[in-house]
Amino acid sequence: MDEPDLAVVRTADRALVDEVSHLVEGVATTGSAEGLSEARRRALVRAAAGADTGSGFLAVTARMPSDGRLVGYAQVDDEGDRTSSSTEIVVPGDSSDGSRTADRLLDAVVAAFAADGGGHLRLWVTRAGPDDDARAAARGLTWERDLIQLRCPLPLPPADRAHEVVTTRAFRVGGDEPAWIAANNRAFDGHPEQGSWDLATLEAREAEAWFDPDGFRVLELDGRLAGSCWTKIHGSGDDALGEIYVISVDPDFHGRGLGRALTRAGLEWLASRGVTHGMLYVDGANTAAVGLYASMGFSTDHVDRSYVVDVVDVVAGHG
Repeated sequence: MDEPDLAVVRTADRALVDEVSHLVEGVATTGSAEGLSEARRRALVRAAAGADTGSGFLAVTARMPSDGRLVGYAQVDDEGDRTSSSTEIVVPGDSSDGSRTADRLLDAVVAAFAADGGGHLRLWVTRAGPDDDARAAARGLTWERDLIQLRCPLPLPPADRAHEVVTTRAFRVGGDEPAWIAANNRAFDGHPEQGSWDLATLEAREAEAWFDPDGFRVLELDGRLAGSCWTKIHGSGDDALGEIYVISVDPDFHGRGLGRALTRAGLEWLASRGVTHGMLYVDGANTAAVGLYASMGFSTDHVDRSYVVDVVDVVAGHG
């Protein structure tokens, strides 16, 4: 079988967005390991629309020479800051051909990143396994972090009265944004992904087709927004999966069991919509949170893993 042709891409258009979306949907259907995150897809859409994406758009495509069909894709985003550059690779199938294409895409995207000046690069892999560890290690990337996807059946068993049960309300678009941003950023102070929301970021999520303010559950205590549990429904019907998308408690209200109570509130809302399985992500190093969720009935579905490398050093070392 012919190997795909690889090409470095520095501009995006609507056709590429559609091709990548089709590729990602195919990977999701087959349950293959490699995937492309929502954040990366949003960056691709912004690039195709001509929006500012930091220091520029960078991707590598893999196409079959016979018909030009897209069979692999890698994309780098850095938001103008080389200390936070990250890449993902999407390749359908777990066959030797798919593994070979993933190898080639990673080599190509690292080389393209080096040609742009290099820097610190993070590789995210969905459903990481031994082959991904080996691929990263062979190229000088080291393990950085595990992000665990946990799932649980819904509805939950009745609440244990030993734990606080709270009453939440729907998020009010056009009114709750400032208070939510302040509470969320305080809750995630110093967190690389969750601690720097602004109004533009929040409004962009509100514009997504999946956004439902009723599923964005807000808790008020003492006249303040004390915390929230923002849910998201993936798919529909029997295949629907309900995600605890963002959950946060203002530090002023810590120590009152509100994290557990808000998680339950979000899961109960999802169950009320007929969703039979809940899901959330937790940092593998956060053993307290992993234990909390396990006590609520969650178990591990898979692990997403990040690896890091200084591309300048790698290139220099092989020059």
